Amino acid sequence: MSKNNKNKDNSCKNEENINSETNSNKSGENLPINGDYTNETWEKKEEEKENGSQMQDSRKEETDYICLVNNYPLGSGIDRVSRIEKLITESIADVTLKNVHYSQFHKEYIENAIGIILTGSVFNVSSFYYDEGLRGQFKPQFDFLLNVKDIPILGICFGLHLIAYSYGAQICRMRNPNWGENIIKIQLVESDDLIDDKEIPVNIFHRDFVPINDLKVRENFEIISQTTIDRYKIVEYMRHKNKPIYAVQFHPETHEKDCFKTTKFDRELANKTRLVGEKIIDHFIWHCVYYKNKLKN
Repeated sequence: MSKNNKNKDNSCKNEENINSETNSNKSGENLPINGDYTNETWEKKEEEKENGSQMQDSRKEETDYICLVNNYPLGSGIDRVSRIEKLITESIADVTLKNVHYSQFHKEYIENAIGIILTGSVFNVSSFYYDEGLRGQFKPQFDFLLNVKDIPILGICFGLHLIAYSYGAQICRMRNPNWGENIIKIQLVESDDLIDDKEIPVNIFHRDFVPINDLKVRENFEIISQTTIDRYKIVEYMRHKNKPIYAVQFHPETHEKDCFKTTKFDRELANKTRLVGEKIIDHFIWHCVYYKNKLKN
């Protein structure tokens, strides 16, 4: 079902009323006597208690959030991140959004997340082999990815490359890039929690890729979809064999339908591609919610 058909959930939790205490001092603390405990002092203590209660509620609500790791340079002006943000915030699932830029990535920032999405990037993981400075900037991510166990993760394009690289796979580079207006159809060997169709149109925009015959990929991941572009055999969708880690080469946060070149694709295909991408991200959000509940039980 399209996001446009879903009602945005704007409900907020009601704040609990704070009961006023009497001079009987239920907390057991020493109260001033002879009228020294003024109304001003009383109101100040009540305000401190209320602020503390709100902070506890805030921490409690913060546990159910999807962490969006932005792998684009600051100020890049790429709108793909805002598209994912929009899909998360408009989801009817009871989750919130937390943004973390790659330059500030640290596992403590995301330890309470119920799911993580790794965005694409203008950087290339294939550059890690000769650019130690760039590699060092993303080292906290692939160290985390290698050791994480119980947090669902979705890697998109560059995010897929980061995941594959973390597990020792080779990241290759095509001679010619595939620009952002490209739509291709891919076939899946099976449907799953993220993609419930056997054939879908997807938006591709990349030059790096993960080859389907890489031994480390096949050792750690199931290849659910692959394609051939300009003789390159490319992993389009892979899923970790033992962990809730998913990665797609294509961009589910596809363009709005009006951004595709009308001379190249018809409106119906462009719109379907966008809706398919929205559904994949929505499925991932719900998968995070269910996975969290499964761990509790």
